[in-house]
Parts: sequence; C-alpha cells; structure tokens
Amino acid sequence: MTSQQPSSVVSALAMPAPVAAYVAATNSFDADALLACFADEALVNDQLRDYWGLEAIKAWVLREVVGVRLTMNVVEVVEHFGDAIVSAEMDGDYDKAGLPVPLVLAFHFALRADKIVRLIILNNRTTDSAPEIRSLHGARASKRLPDDRE
Repeated sequence: MTSQQPSSVVSALAMPAPVAAYVAATNSFDADALLACFADEALVNDQLRDYWGLEAIKAWVLREVVGVRLTMNVVEVVEHFGDAIVSAEMDGDYDKAGLPVPLVLAFHFALRADKIVRLIILNNRTTDSAPEIRSLHGARASKRLPDDRE
C-alpha cells in the first residue's frame, strides 16, 4: 500500500458530526461516546445481525468494537441522498483468519437530528473477487453428503 491517499478521499472534517464522533470514539475505545452517537431506537446491522435500541447496541459496542480494540482508518467518505457512506480499513484484536488484507468495510450511516438512526456495516467486494473464506468453510460444514442419513 502506498502512503498517498486516493483522490476520492474526503477529509474527516467533511464527515457529518455524528459520523466523525463515531470514528473518534471507535478509535479511542470509548463505549460511552459511541453510544452517545446513536438515537434511542437506532438500528445497527453488523455481519448480517440486527441490534435494535441502545441496550442491544451497547452490548454490540462492548463485544465487537471496544472488546476487540477495533480501529478505523477512513479511506473514503461519500454523501448519498443525505446519508454518509464511510469506507475504512479496519484493525483490532479480532480473528483475521480468512479475511482480506486490508479489511475495508463500508459503514452506511443514516442520520436524523444529529444522531445515528441506522448503521449498516458491509464487507463489499469487487465483482471479480473470490468468495470470503469464512463463507466457504461454513458452506462446507453445513453441506451433507448424499450418504448421510439420520
């Protein structure tokens, strides 16, 4: 990877305030500051799992963000119909087996009244990329051979 940023990068100053606060709180492992970014009945979808409301989001933050010392290196910010899409290289103390290097996730933020009301986190891949290894292992593990009988 080169030290030169892509031309499409938008500075952190161009991020909406709640999104910039989310990134800063993530990178400082501050669970309380992260929770303060969300509306009371917000939704987070991470790894195809829904977390509705602050209680569920708090458990997710403690386990999946602060618990693994997750960090975000923002590489792109796009405004799309009033929402913010942030692409970031991720790092932390999580199991990296089978994940691409670098792991770049897309954070789709919907905002209302300076709060995050919806956050959907995706591991986007190009159309020519191979399937994620974790998906392949899961498919193999669940596939039953024709000889298997219960």
